[in-house]
Amino acid sequence: MKRDDVIEWKMQNDMKRRLNGIAGSFQRLSGSISNFADIGTELKRETLNGIFDEVSMKLCADCADCQKCWVEEEIASSTKVAELLDAVQTDGGLSEEVKSRYFSHCRNRHRMFDELGQGLYQLKQGMLWRNRLNESREAVADQLTEMARIVGEFAGNLEQGGNRVWRLPRSITVRLWMKNIRARQLLMLERSDGSLEVHLTARCRKGHCMTTREAAMILSCLVGEKLIPCEDSKNVIGKDYTDYIFREDANFQVITGVARAARADSRISGDNFSFLYPEGDEVVMLLSDGMGSGELACRESERVIELLEQFLEAGFKEEAAMKLINSMLVLRADNTLFTTMDVCVLHLTTGVCDFMKAGAAATYILRGDWMESIHSTTLPAGVLSSVSYDVKQKKLYDGDYVIMLSDGVLEGGEGGEEFLMQALSKAESKSPQELANIILEAALTREKYCPKDDMTVLVAGLSRRVRTGQEQ
Repeated sequence: MKRDDVIEWKMQNDMKRRLNGIAGSFQRLSGSISNFADIGTELKRETLNGIFDEVSMKLCADCADCQKCWVEEEIASSTKVAELLDAVQTDGGLSEEVKSRYFSHCRNRHRMFDELGQGLYQLKQGMLWRNRLNESREAVADQLTEMARIVGEFAGNLEQGGNRVWRLPRSITVRLWMKNIRARQLLMLERSDGSLEVHLTARCRKGHCMTTREAAMILSCLVGEKLIPCEDSKNVIGKDYTDYIFREDANFQVITGVARAARADSRISGDNFSFLYPEGDEVVMLLSDGMGSGELACRESERVIELLEQFLEAGFKEEAAMKLINSMLVLRADNTLFTTMDVCVLHLTTGVCDFMKAGAAATYILRGDWMESIHSTTLPAGVLSSVSYDVKQKKLYDGDYVIMLSDGVLEGGEGGEEFLMQALSKAESKSPQELANIILEAALTREKYCPKDDMTVLVAGLSRRVRTGQEQ
């Protein structure tokens, strides 16, 4: 092994060790914070006993009937107290019915119930803030867990765990040299999903200059797979050594279309959407429907879309991003608005599509004259402290379409497939943009162009890439 290779190997192992240590620290810190979380939503009997004892000591000590109630009729009074506290625990508070049933003989009953009510109110307020604090701790613990996963995954990538890595033969380096590319390092990486990457450190020789697209065509012929330059790589191979990454071209490509309309009495739509291309071989469709319409709903759904974009681009998994955003929505002081989260991830290498929904309207897969719906049975984000979302995975094929909608498009959410198929039967072409326009036009026609809710239609058309002679 050459001296430079030994130094590189030592540096890589040292970096991996440090990253794994950081990941372990994040994970342990997350576990420590989680241990503090103790969500209390029920009134405990011992706490209620303490509140009543405090009230009775204040009111009964100077009462003329104290001797009678708590000495002569101690058993009867204790039984009534037990029944009262059982009723309070069951009802969750002092209802008028509970007040009318107990201690009708007590001369201080009104003051006693007022004091008990005040004690219960303070107890519930304390429980509310403790629960909020615990939810915050859980949110922080989830963030630390996800950070531990990301750092650990990066450390694994340094080690290339789960991937195959090998140096390409010297014959390929010689062939590149003949094309005026001087390669210092040439590695092939087979990723966990089966796709290939070529990592090249090179420069052009003899004052030549070459685009990375030209280099990708040369490498494709040499390795036998269609390669394209990654977006992060420079566009030109120049006179200085630089690192370049080429990845296997995806088997599918996606064309998208969007159509939207605001509610009749609002100029601003409460729906927001986004398309992301995080890895080059993925397309992520995001749609969020803010509750209601107008500026407030728009601001709410826009915030969710922006956070989803930031989390996903930072390397967070979709489920973790949705969970963290839900925690943020729950912990706000003005927890009055909710929003849906609809995420669709199309993997262009395999054609597999992942759907994740939290309170979102149905998504549809169109394949010729056949249509399948993916429904959500969960509540929108921000309603419950623990987000619940529906997850589905479907295999898509050449010519399939994914249709994502906000709930204003389908009135009541019923008969969606029939409505869409009837609307799309009028389509003259299969352009995703035209399909989106036709669906929106049909929905507006149904509402007589006075929509009762915001409408957004996202359409993604999947088609297989055509490989011609040199690309095959």
